[in-house]
Amino acid sequence: MTEIADIRFEPPIGFQTTGGPRWRTEIVPLSNGCEVRNRVWSAPLRRWQVSGVPVDEAGSEALIGFFNARAGAYQGFRFRDPFGWRSARPITPEDTPLGLGDGGRRSFQLTRNIGGNTLQPVTRPVGASVRVSIDGMETGAFTVESETGVVTFDTAPANGAVLTAGYEYDLPVRFEADGLELSQTSNGARQLVRLSLLEVREVGT
Repeated sequence: MTEIADIRFEPPIGFQTTGGPRWRTEIVPLSNGCEVRNRVWSAPLRRWQVSGVPVDEAGSEALIGFFNARAGAYQGFRFRDPFGWRSARPITPEDTPLGLGDGGRRSFQLTRNIGGNTLQPVTRPVGASVRVSIDGMETGAFTVESETGVVTFDTAPANGAVLTAGYEYDLPVRFEADGLELSQTSNGARQLVRLSLLEVREVGT
């Protein structure tokens, strides 16, 4: 898989983002009017459409530069989903389950509840935001990998210890298309015409 650049895409101020999760379902109509539905994906992928107000020359050049640095749809990057980017509000070290200690294991994967108590790995946490607790007591004796979401304790938690975490996170995404469309009015104002982002499915998610 092509690497995900460890850089966040920040739409210019005033830009509007619309979108949300998408599932893939195969639907087979039967001759009696019934249908058979098969869920293809175990978790959704998100898609966003970004549109915005006119931007100045510097803003449009920054957007073009970021797009070209990713080679269009080729390289992924980080994006903060405006519809979900933290474990709770406010963030606490007991927001989401991290696992149970066994006295030997030190590394645990951050996860988030995407609905219906379905947990999905968090692979792009904002490192400085991550808070962790052991049996309800917050601890700072851990490190977190910002490109995998794996939390590693300095010392293996005791057998049966309840581990929880809270955090901010980004999602791995790419540009949907290899082209970027901007418009310019007669007075020189520039505006984004069309820009879509797609969440990237990573191995294990």
